[in-house]
Amino acid sequence: MARLRSGASVSAWLLAPASLLLIAGIAVPLCATIWLSLSPNVLVHFDGKGLGNFQYLFKSKYYYGVIIRSLRIAAEATVIALIVAYPVALTLRRMASRRASAVGLAMMLPVLSGPLVVVLGWMILLSDGGPLLAPLTPYIGRLRIVGSETGIIVGIVHFILPFTVISLASVLRLIPENLVEAARSLGATPLEIFRRVLLPLSLPGLLSAAIIGFSLAASSFIAPHYLGGPADVTLTALVAQFVLATFNGEMAAAVAVLLLVLMAAIIFLLSIAAARSVRT
Repeated sequence: MARLRSGASVSAWLLAPASLLLIAGIAVPLCATIWLSLSPNVLVHFDGKGLGNFQYLFKSKYYYGVIIRSLRIAAEATVIALIVAYPVALTLRRMASRRASAVGLAMMLPVLSGPLVVVLGWMILLSDGGPLLAPLTPYIGRLRIVGSETGIIVGIVHFILPFTVISLASVLRLIPENLVEAARSLGATPLEIFRRVLLPLSLPGLLSAAIIGFSLAASSFIAPHYLGGPADVTLTALVAQFVLATFNGEMAAAVAVLLLVLMAAIIFLLSIAAARSVRT
């Protein structure tokens, strides 16, 4: 018992610096943001602390549209990333471990360079007269991608794609190869193997990749700011507008808390679905 108590005390002391860092860097700012979001401001007037800022956001047609647009863009980007990532993850599953690791690292290099570099690259490629669209102009006409929701989705998908691929590939590698061989020996086609073997067994990883992708997509700021237009404001861009344009910290805090709550609720539902898929 004495050894167990001494070991527990040593573990507590070892965890103390990380715990203090989490409290100072996450818990305290979060509590301050929540407290500020409950305060009146120059735009919304009410007495004391309350939910007036959140009521104003939902009652306003413009801000309600921003909320729906942010969730829709995040959901669309996540679905597209999963559709693109699944065949890539299947290919990595068939590769040797060293080669698959090299490919995964190559996919992560643009992300490691920073989201701003990725977005600036797409701004050059997708701009009017850029190297990607200029050769197609005589055939399809002028396309306006930068400054639209399409540009935002392209930038977000590029950023979250490596995370979804790696998450899916790690789960697909855990599926025993003899199950695939057994299905093939019984006459199953590649489509049937995917539908009846690979997809059901990889469903927990698919939902985990969806959680990662959606959280990154919903909290993205660089892509909506640089690739979106004035009519394509998202919640993250709205926070920046309240802080930098109108100097309304209370409304910025309310939008940030609202985004956090919405993300937490959606991630919680996806986590429940992932847990149920594991049990079944």
